[in-house]
Amino acid sequence: MDLNLIANGLTQSINPNVAAIARISAGYGTAEDGSRAPQYLPDQGVMLQKQALTQRDLNQLEKMNVQGADCTAYIEGAWYGVVRKDKKGGDLFIIGGETWLVVAVLEMWPDWSRVALCLQQ
Repeated sequence: MDLNLIANGLTQSINPNVAAIARISAGYGTAEDGSRAPQYLPDQGVMLQKQALTQRDLNQLEKMNVQGADCTAYIEGAWYGVVRKDKKGGDLFIIGGETWLVVAVLEMWPDWSRVALCLQQ
């Protein structure tokens, strides 16, 4: 039973899902000048439920020493903050022309994740 699917069906009447472009990190590449630049898999369209951070989220992020998180997103699939040993992280979502970085994974289930996002300049 996918509880997120059930809950999302109810919350959409108050807070509709939004379309986003997902850019999944593929690590870093090295340019001819020796600088490093992030690389991404091809963009893919996704729908997500963007919500405010709760006090509990803020406390959890503070204990993880994560700063700058602006909101959370519920989204189908597995998404990553930084997992250095697996060389994962740095996933981005483009929502309404704004770029959001996944800074922490707050929940990860087999079918969905809840992530903390930080607006990028």
